[in-house]
Amino acid sequence: MHGNPIFEPARDLVRRLHCPHCWQGFAPSDALFVSEDPRLLGDPVAGADEPLRFLPSRFDLTGAAIDPEGARCTRLACPRCRQEFPRAMLEVPASIVSVVGAPGAGKSHLLASAAWSLRREGVRLGIEMTDAEPRLNARLHEAENLLFASADPQRSVRLAKTETAGGGGYRAVRLDGRDETVPVPFIFAVRSHGLQRAERLLVLYDNAGEHFMPGADDAMRPVTRHLGRSEGVVFVLDPTQDPGFRRAAGLPEGNAVTSRQDLVLAEMASRIRHHRGRRTDEACDVPLVIAMAKADLWAKAAGVSLHEEPYEGGGISAARLRAAHQACMALAQRGSPEFVAALRAAFGRVLMVPCSALGAAGEMDGVRPSQIEPHWAAAPFVAAFEWLPGGRLEGLQP
Repeated sequence: MHGNPIFEPARDLVRRLHCPHCWQGFAPSDALFVSEDPRLLGDPVAGADEPLRFLPSRFDLTGAAIDPEGARCTRLACPRCRQEFPRAMLEVPASIVSVVGAPGAGKSHLLASAAWSLRREGVRLGIEMTDAEPRLNARLHEAENLLFASADPQRSVRLAKTETAGGGGYRAVRLDGRDETVPVPFIFAVRSHGLQRAERLLVLYDNAGEHFMPGADDAMRPVTRHLGRSEGVVFVLDPTQDPGFRRAAGLPEGNAVTSRQDLVLAEMASRIRHHRGRRTDEACDVPLVIAMAKADLWAKAAGVSLHEEPYEGGGISAARLRAAHQACMALAQRGSPEFVAALRAAFGRVLMVPCSALGAAGEMDGVRPSQIEPHWAAAPFVAAFEWLPGGRLEGLQP
């Protein structure tokens, strides 16, 4: 009978998945359900304000669990940290791409701009992206709405800085008798144009830049340990924070506080080696995309045209990416040789991609949504995704 859940075909599940919050591996049968009855408030791990998580023994005909008070439940949680994850993770393989950068590099602006572009122009960009579970990406939706769907596009707006704790980006949990902080990722279902179903889930992390500074990751706040499982890394580099780069690009001297971005890169490489059990002199085996931000300010000096986007024929162009990489690398070598040296010492596969999250609108004192004009904003993330095994850029050697 059509529509009767009893006669629906069985779904294929992944053999094993990893929690996107604490990275614990477990079988789909070990996943907990989140109770729906309001009387079941309070979980010993997730917190007193969270619904009880439980391993069900009763199900209805649709496969939904029945909680101890008889309510139907469909939301899932990790058996270790008890944080929610999308149901699609039971059925579709997930790939982690870590987003890294120094404080103030513009990670949140770039993520919001890239997500908005991918939602609206996925066919032209070659991959179509939707929320795996919209409710769990609410923090990103707020940023997208503020920048691109404002009720008053003439009013100046500004994204809040990513907090180092709380703020929707992190959760406090009780693990093994101690309090720990775990990150809240953004999770998307991604499919190449023409496919009917998602072929992969993409898990992105937007940690505060302070968490990538030396000594900031510890046992109580293991919030960047996704680097140990990442299949790709997008490092957001703000060239305007580097005085040498500003001189090489012909920009005026800046007054903003700067960060040693080469040290952030070196710290990131050290954590990747540590979490993967690699030698300290071994090159990191993860592909690295350098998202060179605020390119509207320096692209001309690099000889890069942001108006010639890196897409053709319904996907990203390896030839255009390679040309942009070479131009960016030449400018970086002139302006910040210490960053290039750190880059070459730590990574074997590197791709530099120019991008501008907001265009000439700027972001120092807020921005009017009506003036935002992103350029290449999604390109670093499309490139990172397509550089994963099986992607159209898998064999790319810039």
